[in-house]
Amino acid sequence: MTKTTRMMTISELAVRRGSIKDIEEITNLENRAFGSHAYDYPSLRYMLGIANSVTTVATIEGRIVGYATVFFRKNSRISHLESIAVDPDFQGTGIGRVLMEEVDRVSIERNCTLIVLETFEKNVSALKLYERSGYMAKELVPDYYHIPYGGSRNAVRFEKRLQVK
Repeated sequence: MTKTTRMMTISELAVRRGSIKDIEEITNLENRAFGSHAYDYPSLRYMLGIANSVTTVATIEGRIVGYATVFFRKNSRISHLESIAVDPDFQGTGIGRVLMEEVDRVSIERNCTLIVLETFEKNVSALKLYERSGYMAKELVPDYYHIPYGGSRNAVRFEKRLQVK
């Protein structure tokens, strides 16, 4: 994948499984992407460390430029996309779409037939990404978030049906 961004050129995108060793880079990326709405270090450490989650990281030349964490429940065919972030310098380059495809793949591997996620109702770029990735908006969840984004605490819940082979 080659694409020019505002600051640099993407020459090669690699996707791999994230681990607790990536905590510092993911924390920095999360803060750059979300500012005051970012998950804190303990929350990210928890997401990376629990057995029922999978974190995928996208890297360019060894640098983490995006990540996505999906949770799984025992004896459930539903996965939950807990978090996805792309470095602001690389947004709009297709990395979010690649991460969403990986979330689908990992969920299908776990025999899930449905993925759910929530996002701020005013996060236009996320709303568009999810719709382009085949997710359907199912409901508005009032006061889902404790911290307002764009003046709102509401979330939109999305779902995507998967075809398990």
